This record gives sequence, C-alpha cells and structure tokens, in this order.
Amino acid sequence: MKTKKWRVAPTAPEEFKKSFPELSPVLSQLLWNRNQKTQAEVDVFLGPDWSRDTFDPFLFNQMEEAVERTFLALEVGEVITIHGDYDADGVCGTAVVYSTLRDIARALKFETDKLTTYIPHREREGYGLFVATAEHLREHDKTDLLITVDCGISNADAVERGLELGFDTIICDHHTVPENLPGAIILHAQVEEENYPFKTLCGTGVAFKFASALIVEARKRGATLPEGYEKWLLDLVAIATVTDVMPLVGENRVLETFGLLVLKKTRRLGLLKLLAAAGVKPEAIDSWTIGFQIGPRLNAAGRMDHADPAFRLLVSEDEQEASDLAAQLHAANTARQKRSNEIYQEALAKIGEPGDQKILIAAGEGWPAGLVGLAAGKISGDFSRPVIIVSQDGDKFTGSGRSIPAFNIMDALNAAAPHLERFGGHPQACGFSTTGKERFEKAIEAMRAVADAQLKTEDLVLEFFIDAEIPLKATDWELEKNITKLAPFGEGNREPIFASRGLQLVSYETMGLEGKHLKLTVRDLTDGTIKKMVAFGWGEIAKDLQIGEMLDVAYTLSAREWNGNRELQLKVEDLVLRP
Repeated sequence: MKTKKWRVAPTAPEEFKKSFPELSPVLSQLLWNRNQKTQAEVDVFLGPDWSRDTFDPFLFNQMEEAVERTFLALEVGEVITIHGDYDADGVCGTAVVYSTLRDIARALKFETDKLTTYIPHREREGYGLFVATAEHLREHDKTDLLITVDCGISNADAVERGLELGFDTIICDHHTVPENLPGAIILHAQVEEENYPFKTLCGTGVAFKFASALIVEARKRGATLPEGYEKWLLDLVAIATVTDVMPLVGENRVLETFGLLVLKKTRRLGLLKLLAAAGVKPEAIDSWTIGFQIGPRLNAAGRMDHADPAFRLLVSEDEQEASDLAAQLHAANTARQKRSNEIYQEALAKIGEPGDQKILIAAGEGWPAGLVGLAAGKISGDFSRPVIIVSQDGDKFTGSGRSIPAFNIMDALNAAAPHLERFGGHPQACGFSTTGKERFEKAIEAMRAVADAQLKTEDLVLEFFIDAEIPLKATDWELEKNITKLAPFGEGNREPIFASRGLQLVSYETMGLEGKHLKLTVRDLTDGTIKKMVAFGWGEIAKDLQIGEMLDVAYTLSAREWNGNRELQLKVEDLVLRP
C-alpha cells in the first residue's frame, strides 16, 4: 500500500467566509477548494436552477443551420445516419439524437425507417469517421445527411469524401479541435469564435443541445411533444457526463443534478433491465453508481466486441429485447473485468520498476484494444505517471493512454504525429494507431522525449489532496449534511477528504475474504473522542499495527444505512503510522 504525499488545501480567506455568512465555515472552505468563489458560482453549485443556469442551444453559432438541414432531410424523406462512438458517451449521444428524431418523425408523420445509425467497431475500425465509412454509408445505406456524435471534428478527409459522394454532415463533438476543420455544420463549444458559453460539455451534452433545438423547431411545426419531453433525455446526459469524466461544474453540474433525478425515474426499458441485472435500486442511483455500475456495463459491449447492443438497449421499446440485451451487457462486463485485470498484471510485469521513467509504456500481443485503456488508467494511478498501454496485432499497434494533471498527453501524441496513422483524445486520455514496428518505436521515442522535457521529478509524486484538517469530534451529522450539499461528486468536484492527525489506535480487526479490509477504532487524545473507521483494501497492514500507536488518517464521511439504521461512516483513504 503506497502512502501518498498529503497536500492540505490553503485556508479560505476570512473575507470570503464573511461574504457568505449563511454558510458554515467548513462548507465555505469546501467551496473555496473547488474554486467556487463568486455569488453566481456558489448559487449554481449549491442550488442548480434549470431556467437560470442552462444555456439556450441556439447560442451555438451553427445551431439554426443544423436544425434547418435536419428538418429538410425529414421533410423530403432523406436517409439520416447518426454516426456515434463506441464508448458510453458516444452510445448515449447516438441514442439521444436517434430517439429524438424518431419521436419527432412520428409526431409530424415523417418516415422513421429513413433513420439509421452506425457505430464503428473499436478494434476492426477504430475511433472516428473514416473515408471508407463515408463510402460505405453512401453506397449501403444511401445516406443523405450524416450526424456525428462524440466524433468527427478530426475527420476532415472523411467529411470531404461525403460531400463528394453527395451527403452533408453535422458534427456534434467535444474532442480536441484540429487546425484543419471539416467542411461541415459544426456544433462544438471549443471551436475558435464559437459563442456557446460553456466549453466542457461531453459529446452527449452537445447532442442534447442539438436535440433540444430540434424539439423547439418541431413544436413550432405542430408536433405535440409532451411538456418537458427534452428533460427525459437527461438520464443519458447524466451517464455520459460522468463516464466521460467531464468536470461537474457550471452547466455540467446542472445537467448532472437534474439528470440523476431523471435517471432515478427513467422510462427506458433497457436501463431499467440493466439496473436490475446489476442489483441497483433506481432510487439509490448517484454519480458513483454511474461510474462503477452503469457505465462499465454500457462500455463493456464496445470493449469486448461491438457497441451496438448497448445502443439498442438504450432505445429499445420491447421488454423481452431489453431483458436479453441487459443480460448480454452484464455478462460482457463480467468477462471484461476478468480480462482487463489479466492485462493489468501482464503490463505491470513488462514495465517493472518505473525508476526515473517519466512515462510508462508497455505493449503486448493479444491484448484487446478495448481494454488497454483500463490498464493504463490503473497503472497511472499506481505510479502517478502518464501511461500508454498498446495492443499489438502483428505489425499493427493500437494504444491507449492515461495521464496525470501535470501532463497533457496530447502533447506527446502531437509530437509523435508523423509516425501515427490516427490519434485523438483529451489532455488526460488519448488513443492512437499505427502500422509497422519501426514507426511505432519512433512514435514511442517522440512521446518519451516530450514527457522527459516537460515533467519534473516532483510531478511524479503520488499526491493526495486534503480538503481540511479537522478534529475527530467534527465528524458529525452537521458535517455530513454540508457534504451532501456538494453532491453530485465527480471530476472537478470529488468527494471531500478530511484528515485528523495524532489519533491513537484503540482496536483493529480484518474483514472480508482473506482479510483484505480493516476495521479500526481510534481515539483523539485532545478530547477523548472515539470513532470507528473502515479501510477497504488495507488488510495487509494489520501485521504492522500495534494497539496504542499513533496514526494520521485521511478519510471521507458519509451516511450509511444498514438494517434500517442510519449511521455515519468514516472511510479511510490514506493512513500514516507515526514513528
């Protein structure tokens, strides 16, 4: 178990706390830590308001053009193809656009059989829109209008080929913007001179804005869609925002807050069946449920084979089909867990001791391309370094990377671009492919050079952020109430972590299978306060513990319900034995 370097947040200024006298000192500190410092920011954070805190979709520069082109296609009976991505964000976004167009077509008596979808195979095709795909869609599906979701911004060549073949493209994307923009109608908040004010929507978030604008136009044209219809799409926005690790601040926080409410009441047969298969009660859903139970099952389809079953689950209107698909995704996730852990162990063995390496890289034959990113993320967390794990299939190399806050991994890929066939991603996550061992080795060499130049040794320390140091007696229901006000938790708003130092160990015992977990009782000697704590995954240190020794403990605080009783739970996140 690796002990981390603790970094305690600076104390919030007194003038900030005085600006919000209605807030407790600890809540003020937690808001300060999350960079919520103005009245407007605090208002959105603590009380998201739909009317006040979401933006008009028509603020996108080309939204009107996108809506007009789509309705033209519906009116004249053109084939509309929605091209998504194979991860949960792409699948959810595809479902948002497809189900919206399907319902609009039904309401306005347009043809629904002219709506088609296309999600590429992760391993056989890879990420994004290809020239070959554009040719296939025109020849096979007779596509007249292509709508990309969670992809497309980096595929100018394929969009150009589509224009040559006779179809237009609308792009709904959020990935890194290239210098050469496609000749398409573009809905992307980060494009230069784009007026949409919130810049970090996920792909499904952009798709939702497009769908909302389509719904506005549909009502103008006489569609009798129920009041609040668009809000029922928010279950998918909530899933995608968490699974694509978008910051839960600003408009994302509003979408996530209301999306969780919708998800708890979701009408989607497939989601209801998936929740049942996972043993999740809808009323108990939170961002953790999405990240660790819903998201992995949706992603498992594309990681293990093809993402189409996940898409069909989200739009299914047949109970038996929904049940079958939920069972399929549940089984795929179980297989994914087993195989991804094997890859993780094999990659660790290849990397060995990191030493002074600034970026860790491992390649292996037979590693599914859909799973290497999971291993990269886990190893990056283990060693606080950027990590790239590569699936090798003969002379074809498909890699996935995960990074740390101090390093934009896209800088490494941009440097390696001459040796790569395709690449893309975010500052913290990326993917690429190339052919030929020599090209691959040159790409890796370029990536290492960037990491060596940019990263300092201190960037690679496992750093652990503490929101506040508090006495043990402060861990009461009032603190839990203040913590709850900050939910939902996720990127940019993680669950608060507190620290108490100089605690005396009163008792301990191991728990769980093979004693993997630990239960502690500790005493604060300053006032005699005694509390129980649980430390999941810390069972191995039991042999080093002695009653009466002193500990510094970092932990989270939450309410736990058990057999009808509600109690506070202090969950250990890090623990230091004092010498």
